Amino acid sequence: MKKIVFFTFFLIFFSSFIYGSTIATAPYLPAQAGPQTQNAPITVQYPHEKMTVARGAKKIFIFGQVNLPRALTLDINGETVPLHDNGAFLAYLPVQNGGFTFVLTAGNGKETVQAVRRITVPGADIKDFSAKAEFDPEEVFPQTPVELLPGDVIGLSVRGTPGAEVTYTLTGLNDAKNMPMKEDVSSPGMYRAKYLIDDTQKAKTAKVIYKMQNGPGETEAKITAPAKIKVLNKKAPFTRAKILSPGVKLRKIPTPRENLYPFYRAYGEVLINGRLNKQYRIALNESESAWLEEEKLKPLSSADYKPGRVTSLRTISTDEKTRLVFVGSRQGPISVHEFNDRLELTFYYVNGFDENFSFDTLSPIVDSITWSQPAQDTLLFKIYFKKDTPLWGHSYNFEESNLLLDLIHKPALTPTKEQPLKGARILLDAGHSPRRAVPYDGAVGPTGYLEYEANLALANELKPLLEKAGATVIMTRHGNNRMGLQARYELALAQQAHIFVSLHYNALPETINPLSRARGYSVYYNYPHSFQLAQAVYDSYTRNVPLPDNGMIANDVLFIPRIPQMPSILVESAYIILPEQEQMAKTADGRAPLVQALYEGILNFYGVKPPVKKKPTRRNSFKKPSRKLILKSGKTGK
Repeated sequence: MKKIVFFTFFLIFFSSFIYGSTIATAPYLPAQAGPQTQNAPITVQYPHEKMTVARGAKKIFIFGQVNLPRALTLDINGETVPLHDNGAFLAYLPVQNGGFTFVLTAGNGKETVQAVRRITVPGADIKDFSAKAEFDPEEVFPQTPVELLPGDVIGLSVRGTPGAEVTYTLTGLNDAKNMPMKEDVSSPGMYRAKYLIDDTQKAKTAKVIYKMQNGPGETEAKITAPAKIKVLNKKAPFTRAKILSPGVKLRKIPTPRENLYPFYRAYGEVLINGRLNKQYRIALNESESAWLEEEKLKPLSSADYKPGRVTSLRTISTDEKTRLVFVGSRQGPISVHEFNDRLELTFYYVNGFDENFSFDTLSPIVDSITWSQPAQDTLLFKIYFKKDTPLWGHSYNFEESNLLLDLIHKPALTPTKEQPLKGARILLDAGHSPRRAVPYDGAVGPTGYLEYEANLALANELKPLLEKAGATVIMTRHGNNRMGLQARYELALAQQAHIFVSLHYNALPETINPLSRARGYSVYYNYPHSFQLAQAVYDSYTRNVPLPDNGMIANDVLFIPRIPQMPSILVESAYIILPEQEQMAKTADGRAPLVQALYEGILNFYGVKPPVKKKPTRRNSFKKPSRKLILKSGKTGK
C-alpha cells in the first residue's frame, strides 16, 4: 500500500512539473556560494544543468546530496536510490534522447522535497523511426570527405528504422552497387558493411547512396551521404604535406581520441595517402603508416619528394647525460622506443647512414650502438645500455636538420642517516586547478568536494614528510594558483626535478556504470624508466590503503606518464565520485593511509626501506587485474 501511495505521489509531482509547476532546479555545491545554496535540500553535482551528454546514451550516472535532517529516502524518476550517512548519493539511471529531466524526490517521514536536473541526450530516439522506413541524417557515413587507396577497406554505416533491408551503392566503383548491409544486433537500427576497394580500381570520386526496403507498411527510403569517397591514383598516391606542430604525436587509427602511437613523432614534411574522420594518413614506409588531425598539417601543391640521409653520429658525455648528435640533411618523422636494455631510434624518409661515427667511451650508460635499414627509406639505430646501469630518462629534438638525443643519467644523492633523501628533487603535482563553476577542472564528489582541493590536500600533507627525509620538494600548486599541463612539465624541467609524481582522484565518463565493479586506487606509468617508481608506489598502496586495487597500468595516453626526461607517474588514489571515497578524501584521518602510501613508495624507490606493515582489510575487494610488464630484449611489448 505504501508503495502505491508513494508512486501516486511521484506521478502527481512529475506531471505537475511537465505542465509548468515550479519544482526548483537542483543547485550545485560548491560552484554557487551563499546560504540559499548551502541550505538547499537537494543538490546535484553531476550532470550539470542543461549538460549535453554522450550521443545516444542509454544510461548515465547522477550524484549529489540530500540535506534534509535524518533523510531516509530518495527517489529519482521512480527508482529508489540509497543514501550515504552524510546524505550523498550516486545512481546509474536510464535516459532518453532529446531533452531529458531527472526528478528527485527525498523525504524523512515529516517532509518531502523535490528538485530537477535537466540534460540533453543528442541523437534521435530509435522510436522516432518506427512508423515508416526512414534514415537518421545525422548518422550517415561519411559526414566528412574520405580519401583512400585501392586495396583499402571502407567501413560503411547508417542508422534508421530497425528490422528493414538496407543496401549501399558507391557510384562508379567496382562491385559496389546495391550491396547488402547487416543490422547490428547490439544496436537496433544501426546497419554496417565493409567494402574492399578493388586493387585495380582507377581514381574515382564516389557518392554513397543508402536504400531501405521492407520498412513498416512496405515503405522504402533513400539517402545520400553528405560527403564523398575519393579513391586515389594507385600509381601516384602521395601528397606532400608540412607538419604545423613540430614533434606532434601520431595515432594508430583515425579516431578523435585515444590510440596514440606512444613513440612516434612527426617533424618537417611528410607524405600523405589517405583521409578519414578529419585525419590524414601519413605513409612512413611501405609497411608503416599513422594518422594525424587535418589541422596539424598543411598539404602542399608539389608532390616532389627527396629522402634525407644521416651523414654522421657522435656521442658526448657529461655528469648529467650522454648526448647523441645525428647529423642529417632533413627533418622528418621519427620513432623513439625505450626498452629496459636499449633505446631504438628510427628515422623515416632517410635512405642511409654514412657510417661516420665518433663514440665517447666515457659514457656511463652507452655500451654499444648498431644500425640497420629494415625498410626502404627507413634507418634504425639501437643504443644498448651498460649492464646494471638503467636509463633515468631521455629527451630529443631537432636543431635544424640534426637530431639531438639525450640519455639522462641517474642523479647522485648525498644521503645521511637522518636524511636518506638528501639531494633528491621531487616534484609533487596536485592535479587540476581551481574552477568553481561548471564545467570544473577535474572531477567533483557528491557533496561538492572538488578534485583540485583533494589533490592539494594530499600534496600539502606529503610535502613535509619528504622534506624531513631531506628531499627538495617542488610544488606545481600553491593554494589557488592555476597551471596547465604544459606549464607543469616546463616547471619540472626548469627546476631540474628528478621524479614527477602527479596526484589525482578518479572519475568516469557519464555513460559508464560506476557501480558495476569495485573501484579504488591505481598507478599509471608509460616508459620503462618509470616502472620502478610506479611499482614502489603501487606496492605501498596495496599495503596501506583499504580500498579496492585497480592495478598498475601502462598508459600511453595520459600526459604526465609520457614525460620522457624523468621517472613520472600518475596516481589515482580513489574514486571521488563514490560517496564513501569522497568522504575519505575530505578528512586528514581519511587521507592518512594515502599520504603514508605515497611517502613509503617514494622511500622504497630510492632504496630506503620503512617498516613493513600488515596489509589493511580491503573494502569491496575484487580480483586484481593483470599488470602490463615491460618485456626484456628480444621480445616485443608495450
